[in-house]
Amino acid sequence: QHPHKIRSGAFHEANALHSFFFGEPLSSSATTQPTTRRPKNERMCMGGHRDPIYGTAFSPDGKYLATASEDSTVRIWLVQSHKLVATLSEGMDTNYECLRVAWMKTAHGNSSPTPPQNGDCGVEKYVLASAGADGIVRLWSAVEKSEEQKLDWQCVGVLNHFVEDEEERPQIYALQFIQSLSYPNLDIMLTSAHDSVYLWTIEANDEESSSESPNAMRKKFLSLLSIPFSHLDDVAQTHQFGGPRNPENELYVFDASYNESNDLLAAALSDGTCRVISLAASNDDEEENMQREQCVLSLPPGYFGDRGGHLTAVEWDGSGTRLATCIASGRVILWYLENVGIDNSISLRPSVVSILDGGSGRQIFGAKYCCGKNEELLLTWGVEGKVSVWDSYSVGEVMSPICTLISHTDYPIFSLDITQTGAKRSIAVGGGKDGG
Repeated sequence: QHPHKIRSGAFHEANALHSFFFGEPLSSSATTQPTTRRPKNERMCMGGHRDPIYGTAFSPDGKYLATASEDSTVRIWLVQSHKLVATLSEGMDTNYECLRVAWMKTAHGNSSPTPPQNGDCGVEKYVLASAGADGIVRLWSAVEKSEEQKLDWQCVGVLNHFVEDEEERPQIYALQFIQSLSYPNLDIMLTSAHDSVYLWTIEANDEESSSESPNAMRKKFLSLLSIPFSHLDDVAQTHQFGGPRNPENELYVFDASYNESNDLLAAALSDGTCRVISLAASNDDEEENMQREQCVLSLPPGYFGDRGGHLTAVEWDGSGTRLATCIASGRVILWYLENVGIDNSISLRPSVVSILDGGSGRQIFGAKYCCGKNEELLLTWGVEGKVSVWDSYSVGEVMSPICTLISHTDYPIFSLDITQTGAKRSIAVGGGKDGG
């Protein structure tokens, strides 16, 4: 029997997910032993990357999948046929890997910020951002001509996160398009570099045109907010990342995630803390767009003995009341954030609800809430090559997941995304050692 009591709602969703993967319902034995067999519905994307995949993202309509790789390219796949339809490498420096990809979905409900164009120019159907270890975000536009119904991809904007070539290039670990309640009707891109999170607006660049891509409208980035983080007053209460390799104990942002339901931004830091920021302006602030740090989520440094570590990822649920933080030592902490503010003010009271511990102590790279109206499940993945399924409403310390969907020890998993269109569900997993 599974040692942790599983709610019926979580088991129902896990059973549906297991049946989707393996073509058979979940049995009691499946909840205790990870599987090494290939899922029945697994499809390999052939002719793809030469090196590991670090980022995966489905388009807003679920039609395409974008992948970012160590081979310094972004590849676009047609989900229905699992075929490669485009390789994006314009301007990419092969000395730096590509780390993240994100699709834009605008505040106006379209898939790109450019309205439909008439004539031979075609229609801009998608806008995609990629970010790499070179400190650069590139914006890609996909234009469809009516007579061809084929997407033409072009790079239409570049954003540098470094000032001088001699400067150490910041690796961009956070990349997300958001629609903030504090900035209505704006298309905003969230990025991170070094110890800061940045918000940018994206607008058409009428002053710059491209003769090489006349059908694609050039874009420009305008700085909206810069959110730097610093060490807590009591540094002894936090993790020192890097040891001797980081003698100055510099702080880094390893992930950041915005939640539209509460207008809060969470950042996972190298000191083992998660900082929660409100993008809403305070009535007491003279500056109209002054953001406020709401709370710091962390456990005492000695809580896990010598198996603590920096945070690798952070993930909100849809309601904005639950948050999962992933620790480099292989644990996931589930938090509940209660707003006890008065008269529409924000005052968060965080509490630890559960600690998910697979027992291996090996690094977890991400977590995602999913499945059901109330997001009954939490998927986790990491260096062990496992995709594990947990009850997202777990309480206390949980030592094993409900089931394991993937378990390939020779295939570290760095990224995962999930999409559902109607009754059709697709999950993309990216990773690998010698090839994605």
